[in-house]
Amino acid sequence: LTTTKAGIADYLHKGLLLEISFLDGNTYEFFGVPKNVFLKFHNSDKQVRFAKRNIFSSYLYRLAKEADEKDEA
Repeated sequence: LTTTKAGIADYLHKGLLLEISFLDGNTYEFFGVPKNVFLKFHNSDKQVRFAKRNIFSSYLYRLAKEADEKDEA
């Protein structure tokens, strides 16, 4: 699973939607993430650890963009 194995490449917070792009090319959308949680994530010096503990297992999510197979090779 991307959220447990890949590092974070980029992220975007709009309203209550947090979109996280991972280094393996997959992008996930997390729903219902409030601004205060996003700000703690954004300001964390260890974003992957913060996200694993406070976002990945706490909010509904979906795979928004799957990595191209040629990107994985």
